[in-house]
Amino acid sequence: MVLLSAPVEAILARIAQRTNNPYGQNPDERDLILRHVAEVQPLLRATATTEIDASAPLAEVVRQLEMLGRGGCAEGGAR
Repeated sequence: MVLLSAPVEAILARIAQRTNNPYGQNPDERDLILRHVAEVQPLLRATATTEIDASAPLAEVVRQLEMLGRGGCAEGGAR
């Protein structure tokens, strides 16, 4: 399993900037997002075989996923 993760600051910044989805725009939803990152992400991390830093540019994240799909090892930001 691949876990795409990003720092909380990056997640909240992306949510604040997007215009095609209203989720996360109000304080209660942002609080829930923070709670999920704190409580759920560690569970996902514990079972992930690879973690990719999704705060990297999209092209880099895609490149790492493609490498994994070909049986290679993701580099730079992956565990």
